[in-house]
Amino acid sequence: MSLTNEQYRQILRSYEELRLENVREQERRIKEIFAKIPEIAAIHDEISSLSLKTAKERLLSSDSGTEPFHSSPAASELKRLSARKLELLRQNGYPEDYLTLHCHCENCRDTGYIGNQMCSCMRKKVIHILYEQSNLKELVEQENFSTFRLDLYSDQDIDEAVGISARKNMTEVLKTAKLYIEQFGSESGNLFIYGAAGVGKTFLINCIARELIEDSRSVIYMSAVRFFDVLADASFHKGENLSDYESTVQRDLYDCDLLIIDDLGTELGNSFTASALFQCINERANRKKSVIISTNLPLAGLRDRYSDRVFSRIASKYKIIKIFGRDLRILRSLQ
Repeated sequence: MSLTNEQYRQILRSYEELRLENVREQERRIKEIFAKIPEIAAIHDEISSLSLKTAKERLLSSDSGTEPFHSSPAASELKRLSARKLELLRQNGYPEDYLTLHCHCENCRDTGYIGNQMCSCMRKKVIHILYEQSNLKELVEQENFSTFRLDLYSDQDIDEAVGISARKNMTEVLKTAKLYIEQFGSESGNLFIYGAAGVGKTFLINCIARELIEDSRSVIYMSAVRFFDVLADASFHKGENLSDYESTVQRDLYDCDLLIIDDLGTELGNSFTASALFQCINERANRKKSVIISTNLPLAGLRDRYSDRVFSRIASKYKIIKIFGRDLRILRSLQ
């Protein structure tokens, strides 16, 4: 579970609120029934008194070896009263569990955990938060492996440099992407995906992001323009007591499991972007955090636009993936 401490505390507080809500609702139902069926209120008082008595009998029977408490007169009367209460509820059109504590999740009883294991209801809360912070919630509903269309890549489009077709290349790229997801961890590595506009780079990235978020990994997606805007904003406010900026840069960009920088090269290039890009990818490498970068730039253009050290870091630390083929956006519009 890749959440900040505050996000984790937020989820636990939500469960505390649920449990308080459950208790208040149970108290409301009890008050309602006591007013409508006074006999149940009297039975409730008798059960409370007898429960204390049977508790004492339980201790005595276990210590002295006398008649088991569950066969004692008090225990028998307790069973009779409980049965009578249920009968009265049924006769008045109420379910038998109307007076019991109801929970939103019966598996974990609104605690978030079943023993030491996270309950599925809590995992849904975690994934919801991860989607919200990733900027991908709506995108991945449409762009994921189940909607990926390999048939849009032609067997006739041959890249002379590698000597294979667009479809065969994309078949291998998909295998690489799924292996990346399967092996994702603290040192899973980085991907550098390049190719012409419209060949499916961003679609592939969204497929990877969805699988990792569903596995409770923290993923941050940013276009290159937004990425550099955030870094510039943080740099401009450097030294000021603005926790929001520190949180954005230090936590989201540096500490998330996977940072995605999409369309690198579409931003306005200057000395700041080259320096900021190196600082970010270098810091994430030091923290053993993964990065995926996509760009329309050819590899030679990467060195020209940024710097030798950026090119060297990417060439040595990133798996280079080329995607080629026809513009898929045009193909889809024609179908």
